[in-house]
Amino acid sequence: MNPEAASALLGTWGYPLYLLLFLLTAFGSPLTEDVLLLVGGYLIGAHVFSWAPTATIAYAGILGADLCLFWFGRKLRTHTPSRGFVRHVIRPGRLRLAARWFKRFGDGVIFLSRFVPGTRLLVFVSAGLRGVRLTRFVLLDGLAAAAWAPLLLWAGHWAGERIGSLGRTLDIIGDRIFWILLAIVSAYALRRWWLQRGYSAAGASRSRAGAGTSAGAGLRLGARTSRLDRYTPL
Repeated sequence: MNPEAASALLGTWGYPLYLLLFLLTAFGSPLTEDVLLLVGGYLIGAHVFSWAPTATIAYAGILGADLCLFWFGRKLRTHTPSRGFVRHVIRPGRLRLAARWFKRFGDGVIFLSRFVPGTRLLVFVSAGLRGVRLTRFVLLDGLAAAAWAPLLLWAGHWAGERIGSLGRTLDIIGDRIFWILLAIVSAYALRRWWLQRGYSAAGASRSRAGAGTSAGAGLRLGARTSRLDRYTPL
């Protein structure tokens, strides 16, 4: 696709697709909200998108995706977190970690998590699970997004102005597409390996702790039995 056609396609369908990509972040999309903000800013700098609709759609998309996570947390209140389909989405151990954050920072952790990528899913789901009021969640999340989104859009816009036109960017990507895809696949495989390694270590630790508890209980039972035998009349 030549740069003119790509620019026309993005100008026609870019905004609806941009909103959809934001909403998909709530369902595990590899494109995070921060990445989408940077891309939106770049497209503004490349004169494909405009500031007003991009900022509006980005803000609405962020709140929409975050509300999906909050709603999921509300639904968890009527389910057991140990059920299989829930454990595939978010592990109970991570929910306990988020509970400690709420205990330490209160509802303000909803605001703070916007500035710490990787914590939002835990915090927003936990907010729904803990019964945080919807209006309070929207207020805290909305204020944080209002501060964070323009910053990343501006950073992307700055990069777009430095890189140049969309055509130049497509040429750069086209010349390096193999290495870009290889880097993405490698990063994904490394992340999966690291998470699996962590889960395996946690499982082994729990198994050792369970074995130690059982052994300790057995020793205590044996000691009590010996004391009883000692005083049993013949």
